[in-house]
Amino acid sequence: MTDREHDLRRQFREESDDMLFSGMDMSEQLKRSIRQEAAGEKAPRKRSFAKSWKVGAAGLVAAAMIAVAIPLLDQPSVPAPGNQVAENVPPTPNNGGTAGSEVSQLTTTKLGSIEDARAAFGEGLRLPTVVPQGYALTEMTAVGMPGQPARDILFTYASGEKTVTFSASRMAPAYPAELFAKTKVGDAEGAIFEQPGMTELFWTVDDIHYGVTGPITGEEAMKVAESTGVR
Repeated sequence: MTDREHDLRRQFREESDDMLFSGMDMSEQLKRSIRQEAAGEKAPRKRSFAKSWKVGAAGLVAAAMIAVAIPLLDQPSVPAPGNQVAENVPPTPNNGGTAGSEVSQLTTTKLGSIEDARAAFGEGLRLPTVVPQGYALTEMTAVGMPGQPARDILFTYASGEKTVTFSASRMAPAYPAELFAKTKVGDAEGAIFEQPGMTELFWTVDDIHYGVTGPITGEEAMKVAESTGVR
């Protein structure tokens, strides 16, 4: 091999190293092994040198790609941002079927008498005639859209700081059904949840939803409910 050929080979090796191993943390022994693998099939004839260095370069590229790809295969895969599932997303508030703009327009009106309550709600309203023992009616209110029949009628009974609420509404109540036991208020289907110091009772008659809630027993709540004259 002439000095010229030796210089050309050395220059080619240095340029190949700069191109293939730039930014790679490889030992000289590993680089030498890659070069030997790439040059293993090189023809010995001097006149084919121009073609051989092209083949050798291609082999070096392939070998380098393999050396880099193998460690990458061991890396844990990371989902693309676009495929990530949003978590801890907060639930949409439930207004019982009423749109937010309608809720903001609801008005609460204090009522002065039973007749006012019937007039505000319209036909079909059933009101209790029995008051929980020790309680007195202290407030009556109507809730609804201006110019329309009231959506809700609320009667509040007080005994000191304790209060019991009787409600009549055109909207079904929202409550955890799995905690309530099925019951009957007259012939009407109902649900009741009773625990020491608190009872919730709900039932429906003619598409109007009624409720008695407060610190009374289930028996007391039932007496208030049945006094509404259910069938």
